[in-house]
Amino acid sequence: MDVKARQKLLKTFNIDYTSDVDDVRYQGSFTTKKLSIADTSAVGVRKSQLNGGMYHHPDRPGMGVDEDVDNINAMIAHMQISLVTTPKWWDINTLPDMGLLSEVYKEVAAFENSFHNRRKPTADNGRVGPSETNSNSDISQTNSTRESRTLVESQVQDPFEL
Repeated sequence: MDVKARQKLLKTFNIDYTSDVDDVRYQGSFTTKKLSIADTSAVGVRKSQLNGGMYHHPDRPGMGVDEDVDNINAMIAHMQISLVTTPKWWDINTLPDMGLLSEVYKEVAAFENSFHNRRKPTADNGRVGPSETNSNSDISQTNSTRESRTLVESQVQDPFEL
């Protein structure tokens, strides 16, 4: 079956979350957008800013931010770029409950990831979509990102090889 419908680039979702941390019920409507290429770049830049220019490297503990901070900052950066409308109470500088942050992020990430699974099977391998999920976190990295990185690295390296 060939799907010809075009997926909308915005999604509105509702959150109804009661915090065990501050005993507040958080209810509200959020609208997230599909990230553009420039938005995806902006998410990476923002995460780097939140991490203070450092990153998590599992083989070099103590040399950067820990994995939890790296993951939290990835969520925050993604939501700062992708959320176009939020409830009045949404302010990550004052919200005390990580569970609430995670609930909102699950919706944002699921919407973004829904675009990664829409590709048709390729002739060489029959796989659908270039997405690969890291089982250790809610953050996924697509093969296209890796392919872009490889292409950029080869384009940068080739001029230096004589």
